[in-house]
Order: sequence, then C-alpha cells, then structure tokens
Amino acid sequence: MKIAVDAWGGDYAPVEILKGIKNALRDGLELIVIGSKQKLSPLYSELNMDEDHFPIEDAPQVIEMREHPAEAIRKKPQSTIVRGVQLLAQKKIDAFISAGNSGALMAAAWFGLQRIADIERPAIATLIPNVNSSTVLLDVGANVDCKPKQLLHFGVMGAEYAKAALNIQRPRVGLLTIGEEEGKGNELVKNAYQYFKKRCDYLNFEFIGNVEGQDIVDGKADVVVCDGFTGNALLKFGEGLLEFINSMLFLHITDEQLRKRLKEVWKRFDRSEIGGAPLLGVAGICMVCHGKSKARDLTSAIFRAKDLVEQKMADRIRDGLSNLNYIQ
Repeated sequence: MKIAVDAWGGDYAPVEILKGIKNALRDGLELIVIGSKQKLSPLYSELNMDEDHFPIEDAPQVIEMREHPAEAIRKKPQSTIVRGVQLLAQKKIDAFISAGNSGALMAAAWFGLQRIADIERPAIATLIPNVNSSTVLLDVGANVDCKPKQLLHFGVMGAEYAKAALNIQRPRVGLLTIGEEEGKGNELVKNAYQYFKKRCDYLNFEFIGNVEGQDIVDGKADVVVCDGFTGNALLKFGEGLLEFINSMLFLHITDEQLRKRLKEVWKRFDRSEIGGAPLLGVAGICMVCHGKSKARDLTSAIFRAKDLVEQKMADRIRDGLSNLNYIQ
C-alpha cells in the first residue's frame, strides 16, 4: 500500500511531519513524501532517513494557510497539495494526507478526483469521544451552506465511516438541532428531517431524529449530522474548551499520582490518537489533519488512512447510496 504525505503542511512542517512519517514505517507500507527535494534532502540526513525507504515526490511549491483555496490550486500547480491529489487521481498512491491548507485540499480533491455516485458535496468527518466510544460528527468544515439532500448524503457517508472506524453494524444517526422534537430547528434541518424520515426503510443506518449538542458526548448517537459552519464552530469550541480544562487541571493539581492518573484519562481526548479526519464523498482517501499536527498526529493519520483503504471506504459509501431514491 502506498500513502503519500504533504511534507510542508501545518505549523510544524516539515520536521514534525517527517518524524511522524518515519515512525509509521511498517512492512507492506510505502510512505511517499511530497515536497521540495532540494529542501528535503538535508533534512533526511539530519533525521537519518533515506529515499529507499521514504521516496520523495518533488513538489517545489507550497500553498500557504492564508491563501484563497481555489486561486491557490490554479496558481500553484506544482504545490504539494495539488501533486498529492494528482497522484491519487492517477492511482499511483492509495491515500493522501495533509495538515496544510484544508480549503485547498478540499478544492483540489473535489475538482481533481471523481465523486462518489450522486454526492453533491464532500464532508469532513471527525471522531468525538463519548461516554462509550466515539461519535462521528460531520460536516466539520467542508461546506458553509448546505441543502437538505446534502445532509442526507452526509448521514449515509457518516454511517459508513462509523461502521469502518468504530465497528458498529447499524449506526444511530441524528440531525443536530436545538430540540429533539420533530419540527425544531431552522428550515435546513426541518427539511432535511423529512428527507431522512421518508427513506427510513432504505437507509444503511437507524435514523433517530433530532439530537442536541449534549448527545454528541452522551452516547445517544453514533453519527451526528450538521452543516459545515455549525460543525466547524462546534469543533473549534470543543478543542478550545479541552485545552482550557487541561491547563487548569494541571495548573492546580500538584499531587504526582493524581497527575499521572489524569494523564491516562486525558488520552481519550488527545487529538493525536485520532490523527486526521477523512474527506468523504470523493473517490479516494484524503485525510485532513489539524494545522497544529505534530509527529504523533501524522503517525496516527497514516494508520487511519491505511485502515480506510483496507475497508474500501469509497465502495462502502457507494453501496450505502445505491438504494436511495433522491427527491430533487
């Protein structure tokens, strides 16, 4: 299996990215590093890496975080992100991972890869810890505005991701809104509810109706669906809250035994254990990593990408959509 990683993506690139790649090397896994060969060569020497084990795909351009995604992929055809998606489209690799400009990665993937079946928009799916295991939350940033039918698509994709990542045979899927009762929420949610309800007999999951914010962590739902604006705001708030709680706890607790136990518990909330979030809806495995990703994050993302390739995620989503009759 071949997995390519953007060496210049994220705040700690390229050194932390390379360390993460190096730590992920396993038999049967070829890890390709995408970036400027001229700049990577001296770093390889410093990190005791070689091109026999970590071949370099030369891509001298980098899309910076502040660049406009669509303009950047047009202006920088030799960028690491564009080259990674090209390799995936050409089936020269099985998965592509980047902690760089997520908007550019989504745009490059959406225009450069085939779309799965009738999917109108891709979605980024992330795992949120809950009392039992994890909840799949999507979309968390690929789409600011959505249509009701697109939320139905997200439900199908999220259910298949839950089956693969969480080993759940029939996931419980809910729509995120401000009340459990049918009819609660804005027009998008109310109309999406009807799309789900009318197709309950054909869905690849159990539709449990509306859910609220607390249901993401209480284990009521296995998959929670929302538009990307809501999902991204919710995710960023959660990340900030966890960092705040973490800093406050360890600031005020001085007992070493208690601190050690807290660290063990806190592993459940550690982003690096998850690694990255797949961009679902495109014919290929693209992993979107946090801009602050370090070595452990990248290593975890590589293994998650490997699992999704082996689980044939695109085929799963295609099968999940096959029984649905879409209302235009």
